[in-house]
Amino acid sequence: SNLESEVQKLNKEIERKKTAEVSTTLTGEQIQTLITGSISTEDSFGSVENAKTSKCGKPGNKPRVPYESSIVATEKIVSLAQPLLSTGEFKSEIKKFVPVCKIFLGAEKSDELENYCGQVCVDLAKVVQGLSDQKSNSKMDTTKLEKTLAAKNIELLDAQKRRGQCQQSKQNIEGFRQYLESLDAEIIKRHEAVRKAEIELDSAYWALDDLEKKLGEQNLLLSDAETLLQGNKETVKEAREALAGLQGDEEKFIELIGAAKSNLEELREELANMKSAANAVLEIKKYVSATALKMGYFVDLVVRKPVRDIGLVESTNVWDYFEEDVSAESCSATYKKKLSDFHQYCTGPAMEQFKKIKNFVDLTPICTLGDEEKIASEGDQAVQTRIGMLTKDMKETQSWLDPFKGTAMTEEKEAEMVGQGEPEGLRQITGVYWRTQFYTGYLKEWKVGRGKFLGLLDALTKSVESLEADVLKEENSLSKLKGALDKTSTSREAAQKHLDAALADEQATLSGKEEVEQAIAELDEEILKAKNLLTDLEDILARAIEMYKQAKAELIRGHAEGKDGVMALSQLQGPAVGTLPPL
Repeated sequence: SNLESEVQKLNKEIERKKTAEVSTTLTGEQIQTLITGSISTEDSFGSVENAKTSKCGKPGNKPRVPYESSIVATEKIVSLAQPLLSTGEFKSEIKKFVPVCKIFLGAEKSDELENYCGQVCVDLAKVVQGLSDQKSNSKMDTTKLEKTLAAKNIELLDAQKRRGQCQQSKQNIEGFRQYLESLDAEIIKRHEAVRKAEIELDSAYWALDDLEKKLGEQNLLLSDAETLLQGNKETVKEAREALAGLQGDEEKFIELIGAAKSNLEELREELANMKSAANAVLEIKKYVSATALKMGYFVDLVVRKPVRDIGLVESTNVWDYFEEDVSAESCSATYKKKLSDFHQYCTGPAMEQFKKIKNFVDLTPICTLGDEEKIASEGDQAVQTRIGMLTKDMKETQSWLDPFKGTAMTEEKEAEMVGQGEPEGLRQITGVYWRTQFYTGYLKEWKVGRGKFLGLLDALTKSVESLEADVLKEENSLSKLKGALDKTSTSREAAQKHLDAALADEQATLSGKEEVEQAIAELDEEILKAKNLLTDLEDILARAIEMYKQAKAELIRGHAEGKDGVMALSQLQGPAVGTLPPL
């Protein structure tokens, strides 16, 4: 990558500078030789001794030297220094040149006003330094490059971290997509369960309808047979009474079938209504979770991403970039050294000069300083205080990278809340949106233990569970149907015996004997069909009730779906910021 290439180039450049050949600093003798040659010309001071005794032209000192002596000396030293410095073997340093020059010309203990040689030394040093800088190979300063390298390394590590986090974020987005798909799959699964239950309930309904029709046909045959039984013999009377009783039993049986059909119709309607409501709940939870995800992404993009872009990420320790004790730093020592020089000069030589002209103007307040140690200590303290304020602000800014900022929530606690039915991602947007009307008026109502929506879902679950009474009612209807059939069968057998006795009685005077025998034969056939239908109905109704129970269980379980395999939104919104796919 570009960053990796930049880091490699910086490393090579730093290595090159560190291994470069270094020029040798001019010795004291070489400096004195250059000075001697420059000030000894006739147009300059004439000799080293003249320069020293005249204090380089200070008025009131002898011998008197030309006014432009110092200018001539600085021009002359150029031609003397060039051969020495042109190869790069030697170099000059002002910090060494000036002290050597002052000592050589006897100006080391005087200021520039008392002895002009001090200024001459500074002028000569600057000219020689200019020549030196053109050709010398000084030990190259790599501090700036090393700082740049450190910054690039941090940037590279951050980029590598972001790449890994981006990959993790992609996985988390995929996990969230799977979560939504799992809700869709659950809707399909429960729809299938309810559909099967509805089909079985419908089959049971039509089986009851068929049975009801068959019983109606039997009832007509019974009426016909009873009408055909005419006679006064006891056997005929008993047969007629037995047929009337059988007819009454079948009428009650038909009533029970009607009640069972009504129950089945109610079950089917209630199941369909509950299915629609439960599906709507899952759809809403999907929308709430997806909306929370987008709200979190909004915050991540415009709040957290800029913070990360400047290098302040979750793993950053701000104290890695600041010192907890600045007084021990070299920069503090440099500051104190300069402060000491300033303090000594101001309270020493400068104060002495100010006192000499105090009768004209009092300049002593300019050098009325406080205690040197106190000034130095206050400087350290002021810098340390500012560092403390900066690190505090940076940590506060860094804390907003946590999606749970401002709450007592954690990923573990959030997982527990999701496990209890909360939509995924709700807890991760609280810290930012908690004052919005949408949050206070709606979203917070999804919270476990504090909102009303999960309570409403519990009520829906209880309503689904209450349908158990309807199932029991239908099972009871089936039991009654079986009992009624048994009773009808018993009555039929008794009626059959009486009919057989009446038909066999030679003394019986039956009109339409052949029609009665035919009606009885048809009745036997219809009763056998009814028994077979009821046997089939028993199986169909049992399957319908079982399917109904399974569908009800799916509806109840659906309210807590989405618990397993649901990833936390802090992982999804982690430090990496990518482009989320539309939901």
